Amino acid sequence: MLSSSALGRLYTVGVLLLIALIAYPSQIFLLIPGFDNVSTCLKVLIPFNLLVIMVYWNYYLAVKTDPGKVPIEWLDKVPETLLTPCNEQRRAEGISGPRFCKTCDIYKPPRTHHCRYCRRCVLKMDHHCPWINNCVGYYNYAHFVRFTVYVNIACLYVLVLLIWRVRSILDDIQHFRFDSEPNTAQVILYVTEFALAFCVFFCVGMLGVYHLYCVTQNQSTIEGWERTKVNRLIRRGRITPIKYPFDIGFYKNICSVMGNNPLLWLWPQKVEGDGLSFPVRSNTGNHDNTG
Repeated sequence: MLSSSALGRLYTVGVLLLIALIAYPSQIFLLIPGFDNVSTCLKVLIPFNLLVIMVYWNYYLAVKTDPGKVPIEWLDKVPETLLTPCNEQRRAEGISGPRFCKTCDIYKPPRTHHCRYCRRCVLKMDHHCPWINNCVGYYNYAHFVRFTVYVNIACLYVLVLLIWRVRSILDDIQHFRFDSEPNTAQVILYVTEFALAFCVFFCVGMLGVYHLYCVTQNQSTIEGWERTKVNRLIRRGRITPIKYPFDIGFYKNICSVMGNNPLLWLWPQKVEGDGLSFPVRSNTGNHDNTG
């Protein structure tokens, strides 16, 4: 039986092969033969291959970038009053002050959660993703979002080109030009490439749309679940209405994840900040209500 680390590496190899399987056979065997001249071929396929490069680049960064761990320097700043025996139960339950991780036996900064797969606390943890064999957290979340964006654009590009090529072939056949008529192997490849690109576009598309929504709300997947629970309790009258503290406005929400320069939002870049403290709404105070 494969270990979790070996299985994780197998997932990443599978993703890399899937990207290559969608990107290259479609170009070599289906699209390139359909162009009348080299100039048109380059104009169409160079942008596509740049998209593929961005897919690979952002995937590499999402896989290899440490999502963030609680630094020793931050732990040293935890007030000593919280370490007294009388606060043992309160710290374990996170009733006041920093929340406490019983597994790691450390205090957690706001928005930090423990990952049972990585076996440590992760700064601003979103989720553990087997497809990147890594947690998605503070330092690699933007890379993950860009990866989903470029995957969707690249898959849509492939789908449009394949549809264009099929229409071109049908037009030739209609006008009794049979030179471009595909053989059986090419027909199978057309169907396979289209099915793969469509399935990836559909699945990653839903994932990408959700995470773009999360970016505009400045929330993680975990915080989205918790906000749903809180809203349910509010509707039932169990708790008083409370505003999500990290929603600091549409534009600032995006900047807090993708960077301050809108022109570089889709360009891989180092994440600003430390993942330990976050700006909050002016009417909520400096509290973390994410559990």
